[in-house]
Amino acid sequence: MKFIIVAGGQGTKIWPYSRKSKPKQFQKLVGEKSLFTYNIDVLLEEFNPEDIFISTKKQYVALALEQAPKIPIKNYIIEPDIAKNRGPAEGFAFLKLSMLHPNEPFIIIQPDDIRIPKRFYLDTLYDMERLVKKDKKFITGGIMPTFPVLGVDYIEIGKRIQTNTSEKVYEVKNFLGRKLSYEKTKELVSKKGIMIHCNHACWYPNLILDAYKKYKPDWYKSLMEIKNHIGNPNEEENIEKTYSKMESGPTELVTQNIFKEGYLFELPFKWVDIGTWNSLYQYVSENGESYTDGNVVALESTGTLVKNTNKKKLIATFGLNDMIVIDTEDILLIMPREKADKIGDIRKEIENKKLEEYL
Repeated sequence: MKFIIVAGGQGTKIWPYSRKSKPKQFQKLVGEKSLFTYNIDVLLEEFNPEDIFISTKKQYVALALEQAPKIPIKNYIIEPDIAKNRGPAEGFAFLKLSMLHPNEPFIIIQPDDIRIPKRFYLDTLYDMERLVKKDKKFITGGIMPTFPVLGVDYIEIGKRIQTNTSEKVYEVKNFLGRKLSYEKTKELVSKKGIMIHCNHACWYPNLILDAYKKYKPDWYKSLMEIKNHIGNPNEEENIEKTYSKMESGPTELVTQNIFKEGYLFELPFKWVDIGTWNSLYQYVSENGESYTDGNVVALESTGTLVKNTNKKKLIATFGLNDMIVIDTEDILLIMPREKADKIGDIRKEIENKKLEEYL
């Protein structure tokens, strides 16, 4: 089994912590380790460094090497510094893995997620490996939602598949994607038979490349052109030229077509996607109380997240309810927690004002 840590994204919904120069997976959002380091360290408790591959952009390689020094540089899948979303990026990783380990299954690991308890998570990786080797079917993971989570996709599940074990494995009825507002997400998760799609995609690299060929032939054609460039003169320049022409889009443009042919594995551990400030609050808060991090005094405030990175500055709040207050060295963000999905609008306005240095 090989593991692909996909660490090339920019985490724009966790702005202003997550920046182009240092995205959220490399930031210390929770605890004293970055999410990237935390997830690598968990895998290293059970698996060999040689089985862990880092898929990231060229500009983040130095950060990744610093934060995960045990992973050998030969295990880096270095994509061009071009934002193309997960579809082309993961396709590039599948291509490289198919050339290195064509007969080994893989599992995609997002480094901005937290999985508790670790033992259940690690056991699940073994269970997925056993199931994919047995049936050769595409496997993905899901959990039953307990509250609306923005920035993630949802799946409608079908009947449970009998595996003669305690695993809960289901057919997929429909891939529902994601809703763009808190209200619509809340309405969706109130229905029965709805799971959050947590990825943890598990399959064989050649088989998923076949799915790219069938459902996204333009991506597949570009990936085959890239394959021809690997190991040849001007490799990096030619790969970047081909990669730059690929249409941007999520991997689900391919996988949504194969969900019904595969399995959805209900994850038996707590899964937290630190995709928005609201999801971070849901993870760190207790009983709806306010959560503060840094030099903060918060009085008579409920449901509020306050983070302060400036040790020389005090943030004082009084009477805030369900708010987000994030202070970095150069940016102060204040917004209602239920409007956390609107950070994209703020970023667009910053771009319109040509203030890219704040992104």
